[in-house]
Amino acid sequence: MNNFLSKKLLSLNFLEEFIPKNLGNYKPFVISGNLVFISGQLPLAQNEVFCTGKVGLDVDETKARESIKIATYNLLWNLSYALEDVNNVKYIKCVNIKGYINCKDNFENHSTLLNSASDTIVEVLGKENGMHTRSVIGVNSLPKNSPVEIEGIFSLVF
Repeated sequence: MNNFLSKKLLSLNFLEEFIPKNLGNYKPFVISGNLVFISGQLPLAQNEVFCTGKVGLDVDETKARESIKIATYNLLWNLSYALEDVNNVKYIKCVNIKGYINCKDNFENHSTLLNSASDTIVEVLGKENGMHTRSVIGVNSLPKNSPVEIEGIFSLVF
């Protein structure tokens, strides 16, 4: 199954050189039963944050959307790596994502920005398996002064 996911990501020109990496004392993903929990992903491209700062102050919404897409690509690549040693998966379903937006105090477009993550997941997994629940939260800061962070929970059907 991970071959399908990897091939799909590559066909959509998602970053090929992604390697799961954690920035602290935690795992990039954990499989428990039929659930895969993916740790929060930053918009890292070639080991650098795509852009830094607060959305609505240092980062405009166009760059924030691109940052969210990159973080979502990283989320999906982690999922692909998580499934390397898992056999007999019929399909993958996205259950939930959480988005964190490092933004100025009066920012209000959190949900609109996170649509780019939701749209990307649906593009990769299809509407039936890609539609999910979600939360988006405005925060005062994120690691490496990233404007966004995305985490997710996926269900495996055997």
